[in-house]
Amino acid sequence: MKKNNLPVFPLGLVALPGTIQHLQIFEPRYVNMVKECMEKDQGFVIVFQKQALKNDDYEISKKGSYVEIIDFNNLPNGLLGITVKSINKVSIKDLTQLQDGLHIAEINPLVDPEVDDQALLAEFPEITNILNQLVKHPRIIDMPIEVDFNSADSVAYHLAGLIPIPWSHKQSLLEAFDASQRFTILSKYIEEISSN
Repeated sequence: MKKNNLPVFPLGLVALPGTIQHLQIFEPRYVNMVKECMEKDQGFVIVFQKQALKNDDYEISKKGSYVEIIDFNNLPNGLLGITVKSINKVSIKDLTQLQDGLHIAEINPLVDPEVDDQALLAEFPEITNILNQLVKHPRIIDMPIEVDFNSADSVAYHLAGLIPIPWSHKQSLLEAFDASQRFTILSKYIEEISSN
């Protein structure tokens, strides 16, 4: 993915790199966006949109994920269903709203600093163990998940995508400085889940 202007889709969810999302598209601007992306064989960017505290305004995150459409179909409810795979983390600059309401922005890929994957995976064995058990679960086993168990990022992102934590927590993991910080945050979330 080169630095360029791409459509931005603000949603109340976070698409972590490597994970799969199923979306229902109904607004004309997004139906047109999907059509155009498929014609150009390009993806778009999903950004987390959270409600502001004071009024009905929404705040759009400055970091999101570049996703590619891997499947689509017309749903029984008449909506367009698409399946997207998140490819990588990106930063968003110069967000502009077009006449039809669609946002576009200058998108730049973000690459985390290198970490010692094996040392990190060894320091937090419970994270790999939980993910190992989850991918064998009957509801998950048939999902098109491709985890690289030698990559700390792949393990962290896939586990965060599968466990029940708030979207704001998933956004914190997306924005983490590197895999080491991501593992520390994830470990804390797992402790919170376990103690409930």
